[in-house]
Amino acid sequence: MAIKRRTIFVIGAATAALAAGTTVVQASLTDNMYPTGNYFHACLDGEMGDGFCQTDNKTLTVYREDSLTAAEKSTVSRAVRDYYGPTDLVVQIKSSGVYRGDSETDVIYKSKRLPRGKIGITWCDDAVTAKKCDQHFIVFNKDHSGIGSVNKSDACHETGHAVGLTHGPDASPRLGLYDDRLGCMSYNDVYRLGANNKENINATY
Repeated sequence: MAIKRRTIFVIGAATAALAAGTTVVQASLTDNMYPTGNYFHACLDGEMGDGFCQTDNKTLTVYREDSLTAAEKSTVSRAVRDYYGPTDLVVQIKSSGVYRGDSETDVIYKSKRLPRGKIGITWCDDAVTAKKCDQHFIVFNKDHSGIGSVNKSDACHETGHAVGLTHGPDASPRLGLYDDRLGCMSYNDVYRLGANNKENINATY
């Protein structure tokens, strides 16, 4: 799924206080984990632009191809570890990628020229069920003219798609594209995953 450059910086997260001895079960703000009531295509072996699904297990293996610069590789690994590491997903950064067979690398990051104004696109390359994908590709725009280099918010956003997180208008109930309660899945530059996204990830994996 393509995203445009996001420009508003938001840092921080909501906190909740619990009285001693009480248990609170808080429902998610919205369901933004594929499939939702507003984003429910069948997962398929797609090509760039064909959409994303859920990843196929809680161990999230990632590989950064050499088309990314050293700085971009570092940004991607920091974003995945910092934002997705604290969830129920088990993040593993790999030194090589597996592209065939039963144990493919879950997320492959690369860089190539994309249409101007696009920063990244995520899609499922190898569906294993109607909603699970064995391997997602994430492509960041190689032409950074007028865009700037990939930042942690961009990497967080596209990785979110690779584990099934949607934009606000595809969530159920719908939220706006720039609703920062969806953390880095907002179109703004938000440098956190966000409580709602964490809840949806942990409930899924």
